[in-house]
Amino acid sequence: MKAVIFDLDGVITDTAEYHFLAWRHIVEQIGIPFDRSVNESLKGISREKSLENILIRSGAEAKYTNAEKQDLLHEKNKYYQTLISKLTPEDLLPGIGRLLCELKGEKIKIGLASSSRNAPEVLKRLEIINDFHAIVDPTALANGKPDPEIFLTAAVLLGVSPADCAAIEDAEAGIAAIKSAGMFAVGVGHEQSMHDADLIVRQTCDLSFDVLNEEWKSYRINIVQK
Repeated sequence: MKAVIFDLDGVITDTAEYHFLAWRHIVEQIGIPFDRSVNESLKGISREKSLENILIRSGAEAKYTNAEKQDLLHEKNKYYQTLISKLTPEDLLPGIGRLLCELKGEKIKIGLASSSRNAPEVLKRLEIINDFHAIVDPTALANGKPDPEIFLTAAVLLGVSPADCAAIEDAEAGIAAIKSAGMFAVGVGHEQSMHDADLIVRQTCDLSFDVLNEEWKSYRINIVQK
């Protein structure tokens, strides 16, 4: 294992609540209902795709011009940025700070593969941006998760073969992207939604270099035997 690639929301920090509040703030202004079940379906996908899904669910996809949709996206992001301005290092999810330290101590490269364009700002506020050797710019990608492009791009930026990478996600679309990239997939969350992952942990505090390394070794042995 030469590199570990992280998703952001739900893996490094829990900004999912901020996304929920921001989407609800925007779409309720135009008369579209929005609840946590809808928000859950948006995990791991881009802002544009999220808005498209919200409008399709409510039968409103044809009611807005592209310019109007861009205005909604801008307003959502503006509100979200206001919310994340309150983030501090205390908002790191349990165990993540320790894991980053362990990976640095083992000379493992660290990358970020998040669909969020605000990821660098979030990492700055968490005071961990200098721990990352590569941060993928999602605006430079042609395809979002579950396409593997974002993880393959992270591997290129890190100078590591995908086969030598582990990646950590909390969304089904993210796990699918990792597996399509040919990487070792670590899922954080319920087994039911993370069933395609090679390693599943219930919460981030269960992650450590030792756990990743042991499971990685078993995974590689199985690959070779096949």
